[in-house]
Amino acid sequence: MARTPVGLDIGAAAIKVVELVRGRDGYRIARLGSTRTPLGALLEGTAADPEKLGAAIRATLEEAGIRHRRVVTALGSRAAVVREIQVPEMPEEELRNAVRFEAERYVPVAGEDLRVDYQVVGEVREGVRKQLSVLFAAARAEVVEGFVRALQVAGLGAEVLEVTTFALARVFREEAREGPILVADIGADTTEILIVQGDRLHLSRTLVTGGNTLTRAVAAALDLEPGAAEIVKEEKAVAPVGSLPVEDPTAARVAEAISPVLADVVTEIRRSAEFFLTRSGGQEIRKVLLVGGTARIPNLPAFFADELGLPVEVGDVFRYYPAERPVQDVGPAFAVATGLALRGLEA
Repeated sequence: MARTPVGLDIGAAAIKVVELVRGRDGYRIARLGSTRTPLGALLEGTAADPEKLGAAIRATLEEAGIRHRRVVTALGSRAAVVREIQVPEMPEEELRNAVRFEAERYVPVAGEDLRVDYQVVGEVREGVRKQLSVLFAAARAEVVEGFVRALQVAGLGAEVLEVTTFALARVFREEAREGPILVADIGADTTEILIVQGDRLHLSRTLVTGGNTLTRAVAAALDLEPGAAEIVKEEKAVAPVGSLPVEDPTAARVAEAISPVLADVVTEIRRSAEFFLTRSGGQEIRKVLLVGGTARIPNLPAFFADELGLPVEVGDVFRYYPAERPVQDVGPAFAVATGLALRGLEA
């Protein structure tokens, strides 16, 4: 099967697409584009309206000037379950059945209605017995079929359909070769937290907290409609750092409104890092990378760094994969799409 350089990230707020090419010094971004996800097309990570979603996907590729008809795309964390399990070493067919059995515990549907993918990510010894560490992703068949239908409407075929967690781990793996990193993808509806070390994904969690949670907090604090609150958040949101006062009164109220939400995310990041510490024999997180559209909030890395006591940076994919026509401040939002495109080229 021919490789495809196109990654398609279908998010709750926006549809993003990236086309990669190989250069002298590695991969670079040749084309990219983004459009808003139509209202009602995607609900809780599932393609609620494949026709509307497919039309938007087609428009996104046309805007970016991408003509490839096959893409790599992914299910979001709300549509799929990702878990790591340990099983005894066994033949491939038995392993496939064992993973499916475990997946059915997390996605309680009939076997024929479940789609499962997995990979062996490591080995551990328990005395003389060898255990396999297996990472699997599982989703209901109807969820997968909804996305496939949307791609068909767009005139596309799926080279690979994986999960966003794997794409994020892939795009920052070079950074993770120097030591364990924690990536927090703060999207519109959710925040995905993952810990990566080298090529291995150690932990994956999903919080039902994201940019829309911040918008609702701003709407409540300023007594605004959701649309107006979103505009105010985009224009005025600044993460509070230290005791420095915010001179703009509206910005100060917005900062006060979003602080509890950001504090909740910090708490879950800290818990994830502590869990990894106990499981890894004392290895500590080297760095935290923030991605997703919400990562662009001014002062956000400094806020997280103060709270966590760790180095925190914005995970700008343009730093790792230069764009021929970079768009200022959007690099963090294209992390998943870039990771998916990498999967297409390396499959």
